[in-house]
Amino acid sequence: MSRLLVFCLCVFQLGLLINATGLYTIIAPGTIRSNFKYNVAVSVHKAEGKSTIKVGITGPSYNETKEVELLPMSTTNVEFDVPTLSSGDYNLTADGTEGVIFKNTTKLNYADNKPSIFIQTDKATYKPSDLVQYRVLFLDENTRPAAIDKPITIAISDGEQNRIKQLIDIQLTKGVYTGELQLSEQPVLGTWSIAVNVADDTAASKSFEVAKYVLPKFEVVVESAKDVAIQDGVVKATIRAKYTYGKPVKGKATVSLEEDFNYYRPINSESKRMKTVDIDGKAHVEFPIEKSAYGSGYTPPLKIFAEVTEDLTGNKQNASSTVTVHSQRYKIESVNAVTNYHPGKTFAYQFVVKNLDGSPVQGGSKKAKLVLEAPHRYFNFDRSDDSPDLKSIEWDAPLNEHGIATFDVVLPVNDTRFYNVKGVYDESSSYLGSIHKFQPTIESAEPLQIIVSTKTPKLGKDVSFDVKSNEQIPYFVYAIIARGNIVKAEHVDVPEGRKTHTIKFTPTFAMVPQASIYVFFIFDNELRFEERTVDFKKDFDNSIEISAPLEAKPSEDVELKIKTDADSYVGLLGVDQSVLLLKSGNDLARDAVFDSLDKYKTSTPWQSGYGRYPGQTSGLVTLTNANYPYNFATRSYDAVDGEVDYEIYLEAQEEDEAINDFVTKDVAVPKIEDRNKLIRKNFAEVWIWHSTNIRYSIVATSTACFTVRI
Repeated sequence: MSRLLVFCLCVFQLGLLINATGLYTIIAPGTIRSNFKYNVAVSVHKAEGKSTIKVGITGPSYNETKEVELLPMSTTNVEFDVPTLSSGDYNLTADGTEGVIFKNTTKLNYADNKPSIFIQTDKATYKPSDLVQYRVLFLDENTRPAAIDKPITIAISDGEQNRIKQLIDIQLTKGVYTGELQLSEQPVLGTWSIAVNVADDTAASKSFEVAKYVLPKFEVVVESAKDVAIQDGVVKATIRAKYTYGKPVKGKATVSLEEDFNYYRPINSESKRMKTVDIDGKAHVEFPIEKSAYGSGYTPPLKIFAEVTEDLTGNKQNASSTVTVHSQRYKIESVNAVTNYHPGKTFAYQFVVKNLDGSPVQGGSKKAKLVLEAPHRYFNFDRSDDSPDLKSIEWDAPLNEHGIATFDVVLPVNDTRFYNVKGVYDESSSYLGSIHKFQPTIESAEPLQIIVSTKTPKLGKDVSFDVKSNEQIPYFVYAIIARGNIVKAEHVDVPEGRKTHTIKFTPTFAMVPQASIYVFFIFDNELRFEERTVDFKKDFDNSIEISAPLEAKPSEDVELKIKTDADSYVGLLGVDQSVLLLKSGNDLARDAVFDSLDKYKTSTPWQSGYGRYPGQTSGLVTLTNANYPYNFATRSYDAVDGEVDYEIYLEAQEEDEAINDFVTKDVAVPKIEDRNKLIRKNFAEVWIWHSTNIRYSIVATSTACFTVRI
């Protein structure tokens, strides 16, 4: 009994303290990094007049405090420029000295800020005596040139792990280092590697092949329908073969058809079928589909593999494609599916009939059928004649020019709560879901929701989201968190009596490719909050345009015009098409750059206790004197009276380059009268490998002699 009185007294005193000193909320990233922006959003919800709050970061190598003043019902941002940190324990502290009076602190996660490093080579495979050219890019969290304050080492090793070359303490130009390695006439063949070390850590590596090879001179493509029906009875394919300069290849094409999964084989089917045909740039083949070989179960995809042998040299190239075999000829999909119905009232139900390639069925003379089936009753205890078995109900309708069938449906008044919906056309049918008897909407039990209404959020286009509550929203604060920091935080006043409010904002590159929205407000001394993750289209903040003629004659200079932002670093790579046919993977990948940004995400430090911690989905820490559904407690058992006792633990704690230098030349331009007599003499595999700084103009011109047509 005495414990209960003490507990009630503590709660009463806590309520008086909240009412006396006001209400505040401070949110910040849960992770602190070296040489990184660290933004803290400070909100005062209730106070008597102006409030003065000190916000600070403490730790073994960095201690800084900033003071802000703000009025009640407002939010302000405090920005820290974090220097290079040593590892250790760091804390976020807050001290309200005027208006709202409090002291609070929380631990932060420490993470070393490592740049994103990408390696590009001019080819994926090299021959003996080739020149290996490579670039190393060092990017920060904004994909800008990273500031590296540690020594950088580059080491190149051969296929037997012998170190061939090592560069120490290299210097970067706008975050880029360009290097090269001359291979000997008899190098070690196999997989070589380029390793980049920052200080003593291996930060990135890339491999390339050294081998004796002959570049492929022609390309093979297999063209076929991506989807076929068993009812078609045949799989058709067109094999195309042409030289890299566009002329057709003459020879033999050996084409095979087999199931794409070795562990699955239809009954009575052959494991592999093969045909050999003549080809002169193009050839057609057909393989029959045995209907009896496919049951009603899973139908495996088929792989078409074609190998073309050139008559003149006997050289071979191959290609493949995959065909999906369907048991039905048509796809049937609902259009704005109806999910509820009122018994005895008419409503429209629509579905579309599509061919396997996704195009709508047009001009069909057959009618579509809509079938609604009542659920089966396996246990029917009411066996009176007044409750006959419910049967399926059907409607017919023609298809319009868009392949859509529209049905006017009236469902009877009975005890059935839902129907299963099926669409039928010709011999194809599809389950379209279910339709339920209308029930009054029950308001969501969630006190706060975030609904993003923009279907495809992307850079530079307004994004809107709704903040919805089951009670009136007096106001709210929203924050947008991306790449480990709070990039936007605002206090929003909501008109009186509203339960929904819409926010629009324009995304910045700092929010790409993913950001979190964190919304909160205090109602009746309770912190109500919600979080939502938003994915943005992967776009870069800058752009580049390259224009060039579509064709050129042998030994003719080709002018490339590059247009991009001023003060940009531009790197060019141009290779012969046959190099790409041999092997790829040497170039930079767009998705790899965006994927590397994941490492900058912030995370909430471990919290002792249980419940839902505000900001954890977004990786934040939250300091507030409002109540929220998280219990900072550990459960212990009292050995004297056997009662459970909860103990609360509070955690305190270069060279300028002119534009006219942007030129690479291999062969002098011949006189006009001699051009028709030229034959190709330069068989370089890499035609352009050039870098430049564009500082004073947004347009640069590069001239390179390379062959597009022969």
